[in-house]
Amino acid sequence: MNNAAPSLLIPMTADIGGLEIARLQARQFLENNRVDEHTVAGVELIIEEAVTNTLRHGYGATAAEDHQVELELQIEPHEVRLLIVDDAGPFDPMDADALLLPETLDEAPVGGLGLLMIRNTASSMAYERRDGFNRFLATVTRRGPDGELL
Repeated sequence: MNNAAPSLLIPMTADIGGLEIARLQARQFLENNRVDEHTVAGVELIIEEAVTNTLRHGYGATAAEDHQVELELQIEPHEVRLLIVDDAGPFDPMDADALLLPETLDEAPVGGLGLLMIRNTASSMAYERRDGFNRFLATVTRRGPDGELL
């Protein structure tokens, strides 16, 4: 990512505690750089859903110390870029089947909507598998004081 924009690299432990610490670090960094609350909440949602999926499905029951997860945030004038890098097995969220919303709440499964929420929150997404690592890039468009997209 471009070094001119404010950026933060967050190496995290591959467990729920590490996820919570990383999410709070990301929030503080964005707030300290005066990113609007709507964008901060969107970035947090993507971190929460994407990393939880990696921990739950990519790593399963293996020990956290056996894995690496990194988050990199970059604040651009019109968007925030979030790069999530992990060493789980290959998983391309771009190829995952689009989830359909259930017709009624009774038909709704518990969980399983994380990718849909990410797709609805991110303004763009990209995936690459490189050197044994998943690299998932999501951007969230920033909003101005009037709530309009920048």
